[in-house]
Amino acid sequence: MGKCETLVRYYWNSKNKTVRKNQLFKAVKNNIHSKKDTFELIRDLEESADVYIAIQDPGSELWNDKPKIIKALKELKLFQIKQTNSLLMAAYKNLEINSFSKLVTSCAIISFRYNIIGGLNPNEQEDVYNKIATSIHQNKMMNLKDFQSVYISDINFENDFKTKQFKRTSKNHKIVKYIYAKIEKHAFSNDINSESDSFSIEHILPEGADENWGDFNNEEINRSIYRLGNLALIENKLNKEAGTKSYSEKKIFLSKSNCYSTNSIPKEYDSWNENKISARQKELSKIAKSIWRIQELN
Repeated sequence: MGKCETLVRYYWNSKNKTVRKNQLFKAVKNNIHSKKDTFELIRDLEESADVYIAIQDPGSELWNDKPKIIKALKELKLFQIKQTNSLLMAAYKNLEINSFSKLVTSCAIISFRYNIIGGLNPNEQEDVYNKIATSIHQNKMMNLKDFQSVYISDINFENDFKTKQFKRTSKNHKIVKYIYAKIEKHAFSNDINSESDSFSIEHILPEGADENWGDFNNEEINRSIYRLGNLALIENKLNKEAGTKSYSEKKIFLSKSNCYSTNSIPKEYDSWNENKISARQKELSKIAKSIWRIQELN
């Protein structure tokens, strides 16, 4: 789908029942009955194009002096979420800026629970967002309760988080840095910029490890390497120095980190095995539940 066609689809779905791309032209054609309708559509599309571009660009001038919106849009961009586009286009046009800010923030939290940790079907999510978008278009107001069906419950979110793995990709690397930076700020009042190149992600049980590394058999290694509990935010220099060393040696480098969620590992875990990874991730899941939450939906 070309950029222009993509814009038309998101614009259309911000006002009407969800249309998939193969039905878009037919839906638009069926609603154009005169030259007046055509010019109104073109004018609306021109106005919507600026908003469409801005919601994908947290640095847009449209968000100057709106830090909450910038933060939430950065998160949606990091998560590579597109399902919110029609909803945000409808919301920006029809809601006051404070309500729009609350909605964008809520979408980022929902996306983290639903898409990033839950890995659920985005098509079902998009249908819910479309219904809310059309409601906002018609009623000029929103109700967070309308998001209930795509807001993963605390118990399900905690269970998903406890077993979550992030295999090595550029996107996942950034997301894991983001997760630990949020945990640092919430749990330890330690403000670390997740976008900083000074930090990277340490695999405590290293990638490429075999049964000689420590207290793991091959099956446990395969299950454990990419689990969130085996990952830690750490300064690049310390990460390189830790390398593939044994856990007893790595503890020295972990303890030197300025990240509290990292330097606390050697104090809390004398050894490193699958049970210790599970225990750490369980504790992290409790913290996560209190970070990514919408009070009205709990």
